[in-house]
Amino acid sequence: MRSEEPALLDPTAAEARNFVSPIGTRRVEITLAVAMSLFGLLFSVQSLPALIAQAGTMNSALGHAIVVLVYGTILIAGLAAVLRQWTTQIFLTAAAAYLVALALWVPSLHGAFPAGEIPWIIQLSTVPSGFMIVGRREWITPAIYTAVIGVAIGLLRSSMPGGSVDPARALLDAVYAVALNLGLLILTVAVRLAARQVDQAQTNALQRYAAAQIDQAMESERVRTDALVHDSVLTTFLSAAAAQTAEAKDLAARMARNAMGHLSRATVAADTGPHVTLGELVPRIQEDALAVVDRFEVRSEALDGRSVPTGVAEALVSATVQAMTNSVKHAGGPELTRTVVLRGTTAGGVQSIISDNGAGFDPALAPSERLGVRVSILERIRLVGGDADIRTAPGLGTTIVLSWPAAAREASEPVDITALALG
Repeated sequence: MRSEEPALLDPTAAEARNFVSPIGTRRVEITLAVAMSLFGLLFSVQSLPALIAQAGTMNSALGHAIVVLVYGTILIAGLAAVLRQWTTQIFLTAAAAYLVALALWVPSLHGAFPAGEIPWIIQLSTVPSGFMIVGRREWITPAIYTAVIGVAIGLLRSSMPGGSVDPARALLDAVYAVALNLGLLILTVAVRLAARQVDQAQTNALQRYAAAQIDQAMESERVRTDALVHDSVLTTFLSAAAAQTAEAKDLAARMARNAMGHLSRATVAADTGPHVTLGELVPRIQEDALAVVDRFEVRSEALDGRSVPTGVAEALVSATVQAMTNSVKHAGGPELTRTVVLRGTTAGGVQSIISDNGAGFDPALAPSERLGVRVSILERIRLVGGDADIRTAPGLGTTIVLSWPAAAREASEPVDITALALG
């Protein structure tokens, strides 16, 4: 029995986070981490001949510990980048471990270091600097780290434990290391800036799209309200003003009562217009989801002949079909258990529950281009006065509960969403 509860995808909370673009910040950070890990492993392999040649000067427990510390953290950083687990923390740890190893280099030497040779630990200096650049998403700390590494290399190269080179050569080696690391830092900052601009552009585009959807809904409501005022209220006023006889006044009074009834019913926008019985929704869902309905068990519960406005029916069917399509596209193959349950609630509303026991996903990492979730499901049902819950987590399946009206979600019988998701 799994104890984890699937995470709730709350659209209100999601709007507070940056959208995730397929070519934006998250993808760039993953690419940088993987590239840096491969870069570190490549430099590690290239420095092995120098390590082997200089092993005689580090014939001590401290020297062996430094080798394990430097190469071990580089290897762990590579695994973290590939597995996408704790990448930032491990990259920063590897960078700090290199500073420790550099500080212990002199006491770790067992004998005189060969003059003119470059210590293997200096050959690896670009790797921890790269880890710091990728691990920290601002530029100040990596720049300071690069400067510290450069000064340390210059001092070490001019001393006996670093090869006893002349000051000009030591300065050249330090400047080369700093320039290489600064070039990597500038390139990384530029790529991250471009990724943030892509994220912002997509965020603005999605916000404009959502605003357009809201404007369209408001315009539809305005037209409906204008028609109501014209057909009922103004006609009643004109009739009352022209009424001279008792019969005409009685007619105006009846028209006024009818107009008041229309206005009262119009206070709930979704509750006006033609209605559709809930029993008609199941075949409509099956018809609209013709390409994927064979993957689902579709059933109804406690519909009792009740009905919903046409607009609500259309939104409910559309959102349900979109959720079914998403399940088939992203959750897994035909071997999964997938269900659609259309049921009436004790509060007189309706719920559509779409669930599968497939792959699930992490709501925090959901790509922003997934408009099927954000617009076709969440906004579609909310524009008609409903609500939507999406509960999911990696490996725990996905369950979507569409409720209309929104109050039906709280007033209905409890839905064991976790059990539905796990099948």
